[in-house]
Amino acid sequence: MRVLVRTLMLLSVCVPLLAYDFKACEKRAELSMQRIGNTYGIAVQSTQYSKPVLFVYSPYATPRGYRILKHDPFLGMYLLETRRTLEPVEIKAIHSEMLEDEIASVNPQNSVSGKIVRRMQSPIDYAKLNTPTFKNSLMSTVCDSVYGIGIGKNSFIEKEYLERFLNSASVYYGDIGVRVIQNADNAVEVNVVDPFFKNNPFKFGDVIRSVNGAMTPNVPSFRHIVFDLKEGSVVPVEIVRNGAVMEVSVRVDKLRGGMLLKDDFLSRVHIDIDDNFVITRVGEGAQNGFERLKVGDKVLRINQRDVPQGYEAIIRLLGEYPDMRQRWLIARNNFQFFIDVNDNKAKFSGESFNEGLLNEDTRFSF
Repeated sequence: MRVLVRTLMLLSVCVPLLAYDFKACEKRAELSMQRIGNTYGIAVQSTQYSKPVLFVYSPYATPRGYRILKHDPFLGMYLLETRRTLEPVEIKAIHSEMLEDEIASVNPQNSVSGKIVRRMQSPIDYAKLNTPTFKNSLMSTVCDSVYGIGIGKNSFIEKEYLERFLNSASVYYGDIGVRVIQNADNAVEVNVVDPFFKNNPFKFGDVIRSVNGAMTPNVPSFRHIVFDLKEGSVVPVEIVRNGAVMEVSVRVDKLRGGMLLKDDFLSRVHIDIDDNFVITRVGEGAQNGFERLKVGDKVLRINQRDVPQGYEAIIRLLGEYPDMRQRWLIARNNFQFFIDVNDNKAKFSGESFNEGLLNEDTRFSF
């Protein structure tokens, strides 16, 4: 008897416990998933609709053959009208004890399991598994416990962020007029200033320590806070500028570009440009000097400074005069002339007035 007990104890040490068989979950997934092209739609419940709808993550292609109920163009998420009766999945919140558990990415044909290596930190900073996930799959510990939706590579979306999309009346993300990076000191630093964001208080190189009273130790935390700010609200932002700690206030606007979309800062003033700063569109809403522009105009200088090549470099130059009147030197049909843009603003760049007016060769001027 003692020999048998020792043998069993030895086997329990030397032979690993059998992993959970997620193959059984593949059949269970068929009750809640529907084939859409080369991926799946997942039946979910939304407070916006009385019947279950299909969730599909498809960042680079529009799902075909189904009525689209909602689309988040920033992240590539869709809600579609389902064609048949499916059992909606209930997404549960991940708790800390689960981080050591095995969790699988499951669809009706495949399953693969691993462990969570990172929780989701913002709408675009996804949770991570230590193994690849299938796009539009159920993240399950056991067949009836779903903790997110896999989106491919090794990423998945957690409950909080799924419900933000499922239950909101519209697609919205907050914006405070800057884009940020994690700098060499591991701090959140402003590297793009939106030049036409109203009353933009930021400058290049500002380090953002907190937004609306919440600390921002890294870029994901910054996104998490800012994306959820209410449009029109005025929030305090603690920054470090040239070594000095100060607080500025900013009125929140809705995000108009970024993530999967082009960061289109010029949409605020209703114009489009190419990489050579040639005007490609002047919209009906253009005003405050921008309405004087015409398609084909080429901007040569801004406040006495030569225009660089490339959209990002142009935005960076414009961002040095945030929400200020600017003097643009324009070339049109062999004529060169100045126009002032943003000229309804109280703020006026001294460089724009002194250098632009006194030192330029104004061969033709409006």
